[in-house]
Amino acid sequence: MNAWLALMAGLLVLTPVAADAQSGLELMQKQRALHRVRDEEERQRLRLVSKSGAVKERVFVRWLLSGPNDLEKILVRFASPRDVEGTGLLTWEARDGNDDQWLYLPATRKPKRIAASGKKNRFMGTDFSYEDLRPESVALHRYTLGGSETVDGLDCFVIEAVPATERQGADSGYSKRRIWLDKGRYMVVKREYHDKQGRLQKIEMLKRLVNVAGTVWRADEIEMQDVQNGTKTVVLVESRTVNRGLKDDFFTEAELTR
Repeated sequence: MNAWLALMAGLLVLTPVAADAQSGLELMQKQRALHRVRDEEERQRLRLVSKSGAVKERVFVRWLLSGPNDLEKILVRFASPRDVEGTGLLTWEARDGNDDQWLYLPATRKPKRIAASGKKNRFMGTDFSYEDLRPESVALHRYTLGGSETVDGLDCFVIEAVPATERQGADSGYSKRRIWLDKGRYMVVKREYHDKQGRLQKIEMLKRLVNVAGTVWRADEIEMQDVQNGTKTVVLVESRTVNRGLKDDFFTEAELTR
């Protein structure tokens, strides 16, 4: 009888943990499904704010295409100022997490493939790393539901995400992320990024939420703050079009270098 009671006590301890992990995964799967569009085009203005408060502005256009396998392709091209005009980044999401990314600098006239180990580096002097610009791959992370908190008046699930494999952990610049998911719209409204030593590194806030189609919501303002460096990058969406009919051949290395 004592052995049976000990076994049951162990199950009572383990079951909530397993349930939380599954609940976190289900929430992130639902978030991705509800906010998926076939294609999207956004014109965005970047404000890069230094530690001293100096501001630099850049403008770029971002295109996205979702394939029938639910894998995304993303093309980003800078429009101004002149010193970055024509610079582009192409991302092809892969189911195994080994996403393909190519950076094009007009001065080199050829795209450069971003190595897996380089995806933790900053993109074009912003507070976003290359991996921050990739789609959220729910298959490559372990998600744990950690309760509820309020963010900007919104009741949110709090979900902790860690790499699911040693390889993903080695390639990532983060030991973990915390994600705040609005319970009403299943929209991510905040993320915290923790470095390899577990220290808080960056805080991302998604603001001015707008409904763009059906269950699909977007943020018209995103702020990424590096709390360790004292810098931040603010993204302001100036225009957006969804489901306009973008084609797969637009998301190629040839288009990247055009």
